[in-house]
Amino acid sequence: MPYQFEKHPKKKGRCPSCGDPKSFRYYEKDGVRLSEEFGKCERTNSCGHHSKPNSPSISTTILSVNVSTGSENATLLPDVYKQEQFKTWNENQESAFHVYCQSLGITKKHLSKHSVGTDQKGRTVFILKNEKKEIVNAKWILYKSDGHRDKSFNSHSLKQPPDGKKYGMCLYGEDLLDPDKQRTVIVVESEKTKVIASFSYPQFDWVACGSANGLTDAKITPLKGRKVIWLCDADKAGRQDASSIKNLEKHGIDFEVIDLFPERNDGYDIADAIGDKQLPDIHYGVRMVNLGVHLDSPKQKKDSYALNRSQYSTVDYRKDGSIWVLGKKNWENVANFHLFIKYCTEDENQLITWVLELRPKNGDTVFLEVEHDDFCSSKRMKNLITAKQLSFKANDDHLSEIHAHLFALKDFSKAVKINRFGLHPESELFLFANHAVTPLGQIISPDEFGIVSYQDWCISIPRTNTNKRHRFTLSAHPIKFNDWFNLFQGAHLKENAFLPACFYIMSLFRDIAVYQNGFSPILYAKGPAGTGKSSIIRSLTYLFGFKQDDINLKSKNTDAALIKLMSQSSNTCLWMDEFVNNLPQEGLLQAAYDNTGYHKTAESSRNKTETESIDIHSALMLTSNYLPQNPIFFSRCLFIPIESQQKTKEQIIAFTRLSELQENGLGMITVELLKHRALIKESYSAAYTTLYNRLKACFINERLPERLFANMALTMACAFVLACEGHIALCEYTDREDILDEFTEIGRKYISRQHSIQNDTSLLSEFFGTLQVMFDQHLIHEGIHFRFDGPLLYLRTPLIYTIFMEKYRRIYYKEAPDRDSIFQEILQMEAPRTEKEVIKTIRFRQPEKNENKAPTQAITNSLSITYEYVKSKYDLDLINRQPKNF
Repeated sequence: MPYQFEKHPKKKGRCPSCGDPKSFRYYEKDGVRLSEEFGKCERTNSCGHHSKPNSPSISTTILSVNVSTGSENATLLPDVYKQEQFKTWNENQESAFHVYCQSLGITKKHLSKHSVGTDQKGRTVFILKNEKKEIVNAKWILYKSDGHRDKSFNSHSLKQPPDGKKYGMCLYGEDLLDPDKQRTVIVVESEKTKVIASFSYPQFDWVACGSANGLTDAKITPLKGRKVIWLCDADKAGRQDASSIKNLEKHGIDFEVIDLFPERNDGYDIADAIGDKQLPDIHYGVRMVNLGVHLDSPKQKKDSYALNRSQYSTVDYRKDGSIWVLGKKNWENVANFHLFIKYCTEDENQLITWVLELRPKNGDTVFLEVEHDDFCSSKRMKNLITAKQLSFKANDDHLSEIHAHLFALKDFSKAVKINRFGLHPESELFLFANHAVTPLGQIISPDEFGIVSYQDWCISIPRTNTNKRHRFTLSAHPIKFNDWFNLFQGAHLKENAFLPACFYIMSLFRDIAVYQNGFSPILYAKGPAGTGKSSIIRSLTYLFGFKQDDINLKSKNTDAALIKLMSQSSNTCLWMDEFVNNLPQEGLLQAAYDNTGYHKTAESSRNKTETESIDIHSALMLTSNYLPQNPIFFSRCLFIPIESQQKTKEQIIAFTRLSELQENGLGMITVELLKHRALIKESYSAAYTTLYNRLKACFINERLPERLFANMALTMACAFVLACEGHIALCEYTDREDILDEFTEIGRKYISRQHSIQNDTSLLSEFFGTLQVMFDQHLIHEGIHFRFDGPLLYLRTPLIYTIFMEKYRRIYYKEAPDRDSIFQEILQMEAPRTEKEVIKTIRFRQPEKNENKAPTQAITNSLSITYEYVKSKYDLDLINRQPKNF
């Protein structure tokens, strides 16, 4: 074999030139050291002494070098004890280097991922793993608090065993290389640089080789087949004398050398720049390209890697900040800025957009998001860029060359563009307008382009109008679920707060419930004005950030608009107010239960038979003053009647505190619960089955629709799981059976009440339901059409019935029942009161406007009925209503 330098772990000696005791690398042949006069000082910048043996065996060009594929001696992996020790150290984040990194904003998760540990003496340990993710070796380095090495400490790796075998070495970071070899790899000398730079530039893969000469034959194999950048330090060793650069060329690696700091010669590197709060653009650095002369040729110029802007392209990014493109005859100036691609995004409809960086030499960097068609049109690009007060004079041919240049660099990441807030099912990230939350509840911040990186995903957070972004903005206000629920039930009472809270929790994991059951019930809160039904539902919308703007169903809403509203977020709650019977879109709202959406012709399709669907992803909440008249629709609802009630002092205090709390945003409650997603996935099915069976057993001798049990069990299952595990406190109990008993009893009451209302299809239910509509619409008024006398409600039947007939026809599309039939039903209801007690002459006010409000007009055939009974049975409320112009 030819002469070569001794390999690690053989020790370096004293340099005969500068006298440094540990920097002179000796030559060997066949494992035997030659005379100690032959070697090279590795203090290249300050000494550089190099004495070669007088032998032709090493006078060879690059083309004749025999490329080694690794160490010729067998290598060991550290034993199990050392492996476990390294893993323990990797969890320790207390070294001075860790503290320094965290001062730069680098997360503990990043340091752990890149295998940076702390040993028992507080020294930093960089754990080396190969492509198979096996621990190969480790490197100990001692740092000071400012992030610089403590040079009094000799950095080292594992001590070699005495049996002739040895521990191997590999590139630090090769275990994290892209297995598909699509990402550009940046090679640096220092492990510190690799760790710091990889956090600030995640679009690249980063490895460290240990020194300017550290990229040896044994380490280089993982770089084959990849696009590589040697990011040199600002010194002679990193730029010209590095054997690592020669080795890249020797092995046929597709690489280029980039110098970010050509004016400096003090060893400054990109990690130093990041520490100085700078983020230099890597592709903006000076490129050094091989001039094509053999490295050992006597004709080789001293600066074998000379400055060159872009010899490999017809596009020239010049130092004055301009772009020149080679035309048919000459170079042509087409822009006064440098253009880079930061991200390519693609949404669920396969629509592509490009996030571009426009960097003028003088001035702030501009970021631009453009549609794919605009990116392919020089005219459209010119219009967009001119609006940013920059010059772009390229034609379509120029633009094609720029595209080819940018695509060849391959330094941009591909991102998935998401159009809705909430859950992204594939990655299981939950997207707010300003953050993303992982399935473990960790909060991830997007970069300046609105893109979050998680595992193998790059996801573009939705960009929408200001109001919608505000609703889904995650505030840092610290609030826990239990604290919120205590105020929530204090303000609205537990019987009104419990099921809405369960519904909110279900909505966070709606995809799991729908996958298991195939449906999603609709929360339906019914109550007259002033009962607080809207306040209850509005509080739930704050849990996703801030309050949702009202969606009034009385407005002129199109079918497509309502479905789009239900599809704009995923695993959230959507509130629609003012539901009325015979709403034209009632069938579409019902589709939210069956999880079916809306189909339309694709906008970009030329095929008349091709359609696209808009699917429903949110849990729907409705509020109304009326009972649903359609039994099919009503059966798909969770019915929550909100009774009219006088608020206690304690309720008013709790409501005031809750209102103040909500204004700070309640999104952290959602973050708190999302971390239990794995638990819900594992436990949901069993919890649903348990609740379903217990609820059904409560009505064993009654024939109730199965859907009532299914709706309630589905809504309660997620909350039941979290309560049993002690993560939330909806109940006073902590024992599972006690919690199950309380959930069952609350569910039983709701089911019983809803079934009673659904099952009552009598004439009186229609009469009093219509009477409620007449009151809410200000068609009847107290004193004139009805009045109270103690526990009795007096109805001026002759005047009321005329209005009733017209309103009944509009609601039910049929003739109203005759007055005598109504009287007979009311007499049966009021028994044992006599007919004379129920149907009699009663005094009311005159309909004409006058100052006399006394009941002076005697009206025969009026009705006297027990108000509390009809209020309870038919949900009639003739006391509370909104003002007429509300």
